[in-house]
Amino acid sequence: MSGPPRRLSRRTVALLTATASLTTLSGCFTDDGGDAPRAETVLRLDEASLVGVSNEFSTPVDFVGHAGRTAVRTAIDGGEGTVDGYYGPGVSAPYVVTDGPEYYRIETETVDSVAAPGYAYTVEVDAVDSFLLGPPSSVPFADLPDHDRDTVLDALGDASLVHAPHYPPFGVKFAYASAERRERSLFVPGNDDQRVEWDGELLRFAFDGERSVEVRTVAVRADRVASSQRDFRRAVGEERGRSIDDPTADQRAVLDAAIDSEHAEAPPHSDAFAAVIDAIATEEGVAPLVRYDGDWYFARLARSDRFGPPGC
Repeated sequence: MSGPPRRLSRRTVALLTATASLTTLSGCFTDDGGDAPRAETVLRLDEASLVGVSNEFSTPVDFVGHAGRTAVRTAIDGGEGTVDGYYGPGVSAPYVVTDGPEYYRIETETVDSVAAPGYAYTVEVDAVDSFLLGPPSSVPFADLPDHDRDTVLDALGDASLVHAPHYPPFGVKFAYASAERRERSLFVPGNDDQRVEWDGELLRFAFDGERSVEVRTVAVRADRVASSQRDFRRAVGEERGRSIDDPTADQRAVLDAAIDSEHAEAPPHSDAFAAVIDAIATEEGVAPLVRYDGDWYFARLARSDRFGPPGC
């Protein structure tokens, strides 16, 4: 490597400090003084395929949580969707993708919020045919008031989960700004151990308590960002990625090693490695996408104490 090890930028120092939380330690923490071994900084660059970037940064619209699915579709169709209730839109990624594929950036804004009583229930799931003497009396899920059905679906997010074998208990909070809806709800204090039959499953609702919660009205908007996986990768890269232009020969050696397997150095880092780390650093940590020689890569930076003594 050419030149002496250089002083890292403040942003790079912060980034390397943050990587300690990503560390998988194979030994003990060691003293940095004397000849004690030091943790290595490890850089990996993995191919960011079109499908990989799509999976990493977007959610199929059909996988959006129940509470926000209709609102997101409305926004994609050019309108402004709204979600009213205790449960938010449930968009787990900043983008959604249709079958087209068309990619949209989803933005949400709370436009109203009111306090309302929230009734918390724990729901246990049993198969209807698991009772030797027949299942206890229950109410069909389809006979619940519409807003109660929606609340259960909002809490689950993915309704198919409830049919998974031995699905664990989950929580539901029934909270309505409308007094009329509260009066029609089957889930109020005193209505304990309510059983609901849902497509072969028996749900038992046990009342947990009451407290005031915020019931929000959330506006959902969608802006199209790409109409193909290739265009989407480029859009995400331009917005969130970093491009390494005109690297030196030593920097290329670092990058090529990170692509082949990994590049690892213990401090003090070489001038070339420090420059590469500084180039991919962001305020939040490390850029999720890095462009090098015309190709995109997922960047991963971590600390690894490979030289610690065994058995400690």
